Amino acid sequence: MTSPPSNHRADGPVAAAIGLLARQGFDATSVEELAEASGMSRSTFFRRFGSKEDVVFADHERILHQVNDRLAESRLEPLAAVVDAALLVFDHHLRNPGTSRARYELLQAVPALRDRELVTSHRYERAFLLYLNGRLPGNGGREYKAREYKAVAFAAAVVAVHNAFLRQWLRAGPEAGATPSADRHRAAALAGELRALSETFRPALLGAAAAAQPGPTVVVTVLPGAADRDAIAQAVLDALP
Repeated sequence: MTSPPSNHRADGPVAAAIGLLARQGFDATSVEELAEASGMSRSTFFRRFGSKEDVVFADHERILHQVNDRLAESRLEPLAAVVDAALLVFDHHLRNPGTSRARYELLQAVPALRDRELVTSHRYERAFLLYLNGRLPGNGGREYKAREYKAVAFAAAVVAVHNAFLRQWLRAGPEAGATPSADRHRAAALAGELRALSETFRPALLGAAAAAQPGPTVVVTVLPGAADRDAIAQAVLDALP
């Protein structure tokens, strides 16, 4: 298994800006107000984020870099590596529920931001596809080309399943009884669905020999703050399929 994601929380200025936009309204909030909420000058805000639209998705830029780094460093077989990277994205949202839910409210209110979200989702899909294409067996012949098309389908399916779980979590909101334990079970359920998806695609993408070999088990846990060894061990046991 690759190393777990860092305990890095959403960037403070980004969280402050998104929170203000959600409370006050996208069009009603000026760049000056966003800069003040973020603790920086107007010129610094523009240098760092570029625009109001850009600040809404600034933490996605960071997580996309982490996804690409995770894929580049992964020693898992290719499909398991993509699953692991997708779970990294989901874990980011679970660790930053306030910011993720505030952004979701903005997306529902501002159509242009929803369009931007589609572009962001496509970037994750493209990262998965580029990684897979670099690791598919074959020598560029007809069989390899056929696998390329199936890789497109797998990358799109991983993003679609991830986003379905994410939207369900966002819509539920904190009032639906969200707890660290419930989040762990939700992440484990997503991991199970993505593993099942991998098993469906594995013969087509990696060949019959690879399909005969059991893939690695990916276990995801989410722990609030610091946790001792016993709590970590129990969380892993709870997350096992």
